Order: sequence, then structure tokens, then C-alpha cells
Amino acid sequence: MKALIVASAIVLASTSLFAKEAKPNGESLTVVSSKYKNLFVFKAKKKFSGATVEIFSSNGEMVTSQQLQKRKMIINFCDVRYDTYTIRIAKGNETQEFQYVKK
Repeated sequence: MKALIVASAIVLASTSLFAKEAKPNGESLTVVSSKYKNLFVFKAKKKFSGATVEIFSSNGEMVTSQQLQKRKMIINFCDVRYDTYTIRIAKGNETQEFQYVKK
């Protein structure tokens, strides 16, 4: 399996032109919709900068882990196998998880 490409918004700023932000509901993270089906985009509140972002496959195997450098992160699922992935973002005692299904 190829590694996921995880990039901060600064590197892929042009993608934000095509994204429509979901309405925040008090959460620390907001998932941003994208017209590209293989991209998972989220925006964090400033206090979440430096959080650990981990991606797990459906069998619990960690695919990748890195620090959140900017407030916005774009995860490219283009070169990975079809599966359900869990994206876990954690900082201190605050953790949020999201599911991404590649069909």
C-alpha cells in the first residue's frame, strides 16, 4: 500500500477555492467538503495547532501519524486501497475521530 499524502493548507491553498466549509457547531474541528472525492479536508481551531493526527485502517493498523502544523489539513486517499479509515486528531485530553470510506 502506498503512503497517504498529508499536506497542510499552506501547501495546497488552491484546494480551498473548491471547498465549501461546513457550519461549525462548537467542535474544535470542522470537516470541509471538497469536490474531490479522495480528499478529506478539515479545519481546526487555533488551540488545536500541534495536535497529533493519526490514520488507522479498518483492521486497526496505523497507516500514518504526524503533527498538525497549520489550522487546515488535507489528506489525500487517492493511492490507498479501498477500506474504511479512522482519522484521529488528539491534543491534550481532547480527541476527535472521523471516518473516511474509500469505495
